[in-house]
Amino acid sequence: MSKWLIGVLVALGVLALAAGGMYLKMSSDAKAALAALPYESIDMNRVSDGVFLGESDAGLVRVKVEVDVKDHKIEAVRILEHQNGRGGAAGAIVDNMVAQNRYDVDAVSGATLSSQTIKSAVSLALKQGQQ
Repeated sequence: MSKWLIGVLVALGVLALAAGGMYLKMSSDAKAALAALPYESIDMNRVSDGVFLGESDAGLVRVKVEVDVKDHKIEAVRILEHQNGRGGAAGAIVDNMVAQNRYDVDAVSGATLSSQTIKSAVSLALKQGQQ
């Protein structure tokens, strides 16, 4: 093999190792952020009527929501801000929250970090209205 080809293969190997290390670091950071997200215990029978704001930050994902409550039911959840990596699909989770009248619904497959961050923000918003 020529020295040029060996050099190229070594460079590709180094790049692959660096990319793998970055992926592992980001994955580890995301798992730590998930574990640190705050979730409030919510009894919808104790949540008053109103519009409540909630925010949650998981590092790679940041969410700000507005939650409308009437007669102890979640009427609407609006995502005001959603800074995300690839978790844009998680926005669909709010329909399930309204339908099930609770924030703790199933996460959107492939958008776990965004889903969990949205759930955290909604729980924090609902906590403001809980009496």
